[in-house]
Amino acid sequence: MFLSPKVFASLAICFLLFSCASPEVKKVLTLKEQIAADTEKAQSLSEDFGRRAQFINLPRAEKFLTKTAIKLAQFSKDFQLQTIEIRIHRDSDPIYARGFSFPGTLISIPYNLLKKVEFENELAAFISYELANVINRHLANRVEADKKYDLKRPVILFGEGSVFDLDQSERAQSIKLGTQMLYYAGYDTRGMASIFQRYANYLGNPVSDSQKKEVEFNIREAQRARNELLPALKPIVRSPEFIQFKKELGRVQK
Repeated sequence: MFLSPKVFASLAICFLLFSCASPEVKKVLTLKEQIAADTEKAQSLSEDFGRRAQFINLPRAEKFLTKTAIKLAQFSKDFQLQTIEIRIHRDSDPIYARGFSFPGTLISIPYNLLKKVEFENELAAFISYELANVINRHLANRVEADKKYDLKRPVILFGEGSVFDLDQSERAQSIKLGTQMLYYAGYDTRGMASIFQRYANYLGNPVSDSQKKEVEFNIREAQRARNELLPALKPIVRSPEFIQFKKELGRVQK
């Protein structure tokens, strides 16, 4: 069967139009837009955490922590535009003996760990690591996976199997980004390795073999990230604000 020249020309035009049509392009979100979307997805988890954790009311200490977080966040594109709230939670129960970070951004730090921190770069390192967890979307990715596969099991916030238990790749990403924020904010980057070492021992309990391996890995990654940023800048050791912060922590009644 032969097509007439007119029909052939019409089909050729249709083919060209179809082949040149642009596929639907998914909008690329800015970091600010992405975190806003993540905040909505993780809102129920953040609210559940707020109901179950016992916070310590230390406005001046929280103000100092928030100021430190904002300073660090300024060295990540667009993130300085986000709201950052730092809280302090009680951690006498070991299931609360860790940092918690939610998009939006809420970061909660265990009280007894803060008491053990001796140097300002350790404190800044802990905050920068938790900020990096938010920026790298570790919690948001888990929430998305649960919705995608329609998992029936509840999301675990505390204890074994917590949604905040990160694998090696995720921890390495956040350690590297957190160390970069430390460096450009003027903190001694050795604080990242130091805070992981302190974190492992701060409750005075012996760590398990798995915890020991996790800490050793984190310290190696912190040292690797630091070596990429040499020479070191003039570090902040103990500012007057940090000294005042430590004094306020000492006034808390157990």
